Order: sequence, then structure tokens, then C-alpha cells
Amino acid sequence: MNEKKEERIFIRVPGQQKGEAVLTRYLWDEKEENRREKKPAVIICPGGGYWQVVAKEGEPVARQFEKLGCQTFVLSYSVLPDGFPTSLLELAKAVAVVRNRAREWNVDPDRIVVCGFSAGGHLACSLGVFWRQEFVWKAIEENGGEGIRPNGMILGYPVITTGPYAHKKFTQRLFAHKGGPTREDQELVSLENQVTKDTPKAFIWQTCTDEDVPVENSLLLAMAMRNAGVNVELHIFPDGPHGLSLATEETSGGDLQFENPHSATWLGEAALWLKKL
Repeated sequence: MNEKKEERIFIRVPGQQKGEAVLTRYLWDEKEENRREKKPAVIICPGGGYWQVVAKEGEPVARQFEKLGCQTFVLSYSVLPDGFPTSLLELAKAVAVVRNRAREWNVDPDRIVVCGFSAGGHLACSLGVFWRQEFVWKAIEENGGEGIRPNGMILGYPVITTGPYAHKKFTQRLFAHKGGPTREDQELVSLENQVTKDTPKAFIWQTCTDEDVPVENSLLLAMAMRNAGVNVELHIFPDGPHGLSLATEETSGGDLQFENPHSATWLGEAALWLKKL
């Protein structure tokens, strides 16, 4: 493998209390023949409960998608004390940056995918359901939203609902900047209720034994997409904890429960899904 190279793009949106997001573009292979080929782009949003950004769901995942022939990016987005919709606007702007620089980066502008895990899955899906909303596209000066529209979503054990199967803390963190969520806030970020025919198609995977984010989150989203007439591929694996990432030794941190050969097949299935995008 060639020496790893990176390019970092700093992203700041209106309303941030401090700091800025960083979009890291990974340059793993710069052979001349590869530079000429237009590739799908995968923008990865690691999880972390909206209070941190977990490293094992970032660069290692980018490395694997690069091997699949993708241009890969990882978004280190804003968390506490910044709240909703700051990270959503950062991801929207990241998609706009990739699409605007598609020719320079050999990206197919019609195959830009957002990929998220856990809370990062909520973030990726939020752009999928809100990209046409004025509060998103107008904030980053993307008229009508077409420039920020993802062409697909890859969601690993995503946080989706604020209903009975909710991850209990994520809404408190999203709206801590305003003293906690109102009922309207909770309804807004319960994404199974925001799916429309304009939501991009999705690849979703999770384990049945996830104790932190119940599998019903993925089931509710898949059902909502089905009801809206949006294509969705759903994989429910029988066992494994929350936070599997690649489910291999590379991302297990030496903890064997995070090495799950069955669940690790999600990546190969996602590769097949990407080819049809």
C-alpha cells in the first residue's frame, strides 16, 4: 500500500459556539490510472453519542472503503456544547464541498454517499431526510438543496427514534444548548417520522442483541422508507454488541466481543449495494 496522505478541510457554519468541523480526505492510492477514474465518494460520520467522535469508526472504515474503489472522507463534526442543527449543517456543507470539487477529486457527483454509525448514523440519516428543508440548505447558501443531497446512506446500528426504543441520552445532548429538548424537538429528530419520497436509498445494518441502541431503530427506519416507496436494504445480524465498526480485529481494540466474522460481512454487502447505486 502507498504511504497514507491526508487533506484536511475546515468547515464552520453559522451558530457554532466554538471550534469547527474537519473533513479529512484520505489519499491512499495516487496511481495515474486511478486518478483518471471517477469514483463514488463515501463521507463517514463516526459515532460517539453527540458528545465525542469515535476514532475506530472513522479512519479504519475509510481505509476499507478505499480498497473498494471509493474516494473516502471522514467528518469530525461538532458535538457538545454545540447542538442541533450544527453538526447537520456541517455534514451538509461537507457534501457540498465534495460535490463542488468532484472534478478535482475524481468523484462521481451522482454517487456521493453519507455513512454513519450510531449517533453518526443519526447525523447521516438527518441529512437524508432534511436536505430539502430550508433551515438546512439556506443556512449554507445551497439554493434548493440539490448541492447537499446525498445519493445514498450507509447506516450502521443507527440512532433513529425518540420513541419507546430511543437511546435515552442523545436528545438531551443534541438540545443541551437550549436547556433540553421540547416535545417538538423530540418529534423533529425522530427520523422515522421525517422520511419522504425524497429520502435517498439506504443500506442499514445492526445486530439483534444491541443493548445500547435497540434494533427497532433500524426496523422503524426501514419500514418508514418502505412505506414512502424508498429503496432500502436491511441486514439484521443475530448477535454482537453496539459499536462493532468493522467487527474485525482492526477495530476491536483487543476486545474479542467486537470481533464478529458474521457481522463483519456487512462491508462486503455494502460494496455490492454501492455498485448498484
